[in-house]
Amino acid sequence: MDKGREDITALDDKHLHEPHDEKDLIAADTDGYVKEIQPTPDNIPHEVRAVVPSVDDPEESCETFRSYFLGCVVTIVGTGLNCWFGARQPGIYLSPLLAQFVVHPVGIAFAKFLPRRHFHVGGWSFTLNPGPWTVKEHTIVTMMATVSFPTATAIDIILATKLPVFFDDPELGGKLGYQFLIVLSTQFLGFGLAGLAREYLVYPSSMIWPLNLAKISLFNALHRRHFDESGEVHVTQEGPEPPVHGWKITAFRFCLYATLASFCWFFVTAFLLPLMTYFNWPTWISPTNVKLAVVMGTFTGFGLNPMPTFDWTYVSGAGLTPLITPWWATLQIFSTCPPSSS
Repeated sequence: MDKGREDITALDDKHLHEPHDEKDLIAADTDGYVKEIQPTPDNIPHEVRAVVPSVDDPEESCETFRSYFLGCVVTIVGTGLNCWFGARQPGIYLSPLLAQFVVHPVGIAFAKFLPRRHFHVGGWSFTLNPGPWTVKEHTIVTMMATVSFPTATAIDIILATKLPVFFDDPELGGKLGYQFLIVLSTQFLGFGLAGLAREYLVYPSSMIWPLNLAKISLFNALHRRHFDESGEVHVTQEGPEPPVHGWKITAFRFCLYATLASFCWFFVTAFLLPLMTYFNWPTWISPTNVKLAVVMGTFTGFGLNPMPTFDWTYVSGAGLTPLITPWWATLQIFSTCPPSSS
């Protein structure tokens, strides 16, 4: 090990045992590499402390056959469905939160029925079923879904190349090599830019990502994790769960009720009362007023309607998560995006 790497190790050991300020969360070693420093509980935002455990169980299974197998299946199926539904209006998008919720009972079933036999390949030993389905395995599957579910924008380039209304070049657009390279190049560009931004968007403890906090809250509900006054996490597999912030209902039961309610509401807006999907109530005032239809109409106008729909597919179809994203961030997105007609 060279001297630069020895300095990194020494710096790690020092910061793991000594308190430090928030400004010390990012440091550079002697070679100029930016490295992450473990934050202390004092500089962790309260939104994070409310859902993220401050302790870890190193004995929990993490990288297992179950996690990678389910992650690959979820990635292939979810990405394929999102590509299939991408051209639909309104767009249907399968969220990683859905994959996180659906894969949990499958993981429990795998832990119950997969054989526990150990296989030996050379000097390497592994098993298909190392024990109970853990939150770390669940996290790996969710991470794979989070990265893959948002389909590559370069797919639109392939469609524009093939379709007659655009470039009308099906020979080029139909080549697998062209499709693979153009998608891979744009994806690598995006991951590269994300890597350059880690120093500013990931490492500082003040950089809070609300969507990730929502996923962690769902992990806590599904795996029955709760926290005591000292912030330590506990797992309750049997028996009643403690109330959540004074609520009588448990976190898991609330999650289940909310899921069933949203499922039923979709049928109300999509099949029983379609008028709630396109709630053009301003045009009802004067159905023959062309100017009003241009300004307030959804189909032929700008859609400047303060209450345009009750269909959550449309609300979330704009790439927003209103129940998770802070209101000021949603307002900023709407203020910077000009309205477009249908």
